[in-house]
This record gives sequence, structure tokens and C-alpha cells, in this order.
Amino acid sequence: MNGSVIKLDLNELTLRGGESYEHTFPLEMAPIVVGGESYHVLVPNGVTVSVDRVAGGFLVGISLVACLYGACERCLREAALEVEAKQQEFVPTRRDGWDESDLSPFIDDMVVDVGALAREATMLSLPNRIVCSPECRGLCQTCGHDLNMGPCDCPGEPLDERWSALEDVRFEE
Repeated sequence: MNGSVIKLDLNELTLRGGESYEHTFPLEMAPIVVGGESYHVLVPNGVTVSVDRVAGGFLVGISLVACLYGACERCLREAALEVEAKQQEFVPTRRDGWDESDLSPFIDDMVVDVGALAREATMLSLPNRIVCSPECRGLCQTCGHDLNMGPCDCPGEPLDERWSALEDVRFEE
């Protein structure tokens, strides 16, 4: 699945100053790869695009709720995550006075690439770690036992002798 290609031409909206446009598009998003792991993405309610005609251009906003499915980063079990993503971009009607780096890479010649903008908004809304639950304990680094099922029988990692002097340190209460 490559994802949806949704283009919105702002010139075709014929909005005047202060007028708005809003529409919800169905959206299929290609899997997202985070830390080498692929996560399937579903956007059941589609992506809502709002366009406001403002002084000097358009304010384009998108919002969506995405459901991601893939492996937990700690224990490798199935993780399901719901992400609410929102993003806004300003589109000037005239480019003079604007540096190319100030303009959105998702809008070319007044045409918005809604699918690409939605994908970036989703990526920016992801948490630092995708886990099955915040309490997930992960896997034992020595034997690979799932620590959510209880402790393993490993003796534990040997203490680095450079830190052994810290075993004798005691703090008064």
C-alpha cells in the first residue's frame, strides 16, 4: 500500500477574505517505519482539511486520528496506539518576499498534498517509544524472557568491578 494521493487546489476554492472551507477525505496511509520497525496505520475517520482565507494567503489545517499497529519496542508483543495529529501551514498568495525555506514542502503552486501533510503530522505526533503499555517491563537482556510474565532465572548481570566501591556507600535517613 502506497497511501492515498489527495491533492487540493486552493485556486479552485475561490475563497474571499474571511471565508472558510472544510472537508473530510478518506485516507489510506502507507506503513510508518520507526526505529527499523514497521507500523501499519489506519485512519478510520479520514483526514479533515480546513482552509481559511486570511490576509496575504491561506491557512491550511489538517486533523486526523490514526491507529498504529506493530511491535512493542520493549517486549515485541503487539502494540496498538491511537494518535491525534494536527498541523497548520500558511500558504502565501504571492511568493515574493518569502524565502523558499519558509514555504511548506507539501504545497506546490497552490496545490496541497493532503496525504503527505497528514503523514508528517502523524509522524510528529508519535510518542518517543511505541509500547504495548506504559508498565511494560520488556525482555531480559540475558535470556530474552518476557519480564511481564514474571522474573527470569538469570543470576543478573555481573557488576562492573570499577563500580564495586559504591556497594559500600550508605546514606543516612
